[in-house]
Amino acid sequence: MAYMSYGSPVRVPAARRWGVALGGLAAALALTASARPARAQLDPAGGKQRVAVVRLAFEGNVPEAARDLFAQRLVEGLAAARFEVMTGAMVKERLAAAGLGADSCAGGSCTGKASRALGVAYLVFAAVVEHDKTYDITLDLVNGGSGVTIGTNRERCEICGVEEASEKVSLAASALRARLEALANTPPRFIIRSRPAGASLKLDGEAIGKTPVDRELPPGVHKLELSTEGYDPLERTVTAVNGVDETLDLDLVVLPSKLPLRTLGWTALAVGAAALAGAVWAESVDGQELSCSTGERDPFGHCPRVRSTRVLGAVLAGVGAASVTLGGVWLYLSGIGTPHATEAGVPTTTASIGIQGRF
Repeated sequence: MAYMSYGSPVRVPAARRWGVALGGLAAALALTASARPARAQLDPAGGKQRVAVVRLAFEGNVPEAARDLFAQRLVEGLAAARFEVMTGAMVKERLAAAGLGADSCAGGSCTGKASRALGVAYLVFAAVVEHDKTYDITLDLVNGGSGVTIGTNRERCEICGVEEASEKVSLAASALRARLEALANTPPRFIIRSRPAGASLKLDGEAIGKTPVDRELPPGVHKLELSTEGYDPLERTVTAVNGVDETLDLDLVVLPSKLPLRTLGWTALAVGAAALAGAVWAESVDGQELSCSTGERDPFGHCPRVRSTRVLGAVLAGVGAASVTLGGVWLYLSGIGTPHATEAGVPTTTASIGIQGRF
């Protein structure tokens, strides 16, 4: 598929402008016949939406002179539909300044960047495919803010000359206005999802259910509030625009642990210290004779029974070491031992604990 470069439109004779306008009106009426009744006009004051023709692509045997004519008719049709049209070198220069290429910008974040760079609300992508003198014409009107294609018009001109096919381009461009006006009366729609799912959702302070939620909203600014147990509540402000569907994927942040780590840390240290002290005592008394009567002593004066506390000492040492280690970890997590600035600006630590022993 080939792409073309074209300049600003030439002045159009009055008779042709009227012919294009009437043709566009007929096409618009045909498109809106199946649309729901409009509640309000999109542009009651007769103002114009700004659009930019980002790309006009050709495929087949379309001579260079015919391509210029198609480009001119496209601009004429958009102008007849009350669009303020940006085209040609100005579009390419602004896209290049923003690091974008007309040939590669096809949707997603690219359309948003292009819309901002060009200062327009809508983008037009057009294609003309020729095969054996039959022309298939496709025009897409894209919302620059959301990147969503809000209107597509297709025309076919069978066994046509270039002049007749170019008039079809103009009619297709004029008919895009009907789609835009129909969308202007379509309420905004939001799909709101969360991770994890099932979070309680409030819209402007009113509970509306649990995520995921698919809902139409009145146009304007709205406040969303998401909450679920174990996660930090989330607030988000969104702007609803007629004719625009949006999907919001919101991630909730897990709340930090509410365990009293500092208290647990000191308690574990105290228990560990007591256990280690008990281990030292058990080791020190292991093998000592238990008191007995004079008659029970052997000829050397020793009692027959002795203390056996080696196993107890080993157990207490293990419990003490584990408890001290765990207490130190808990205190570290609670912030004990992290550097703090003193009045003199010298970093110090809140606490330093050390236990040493040999068994």
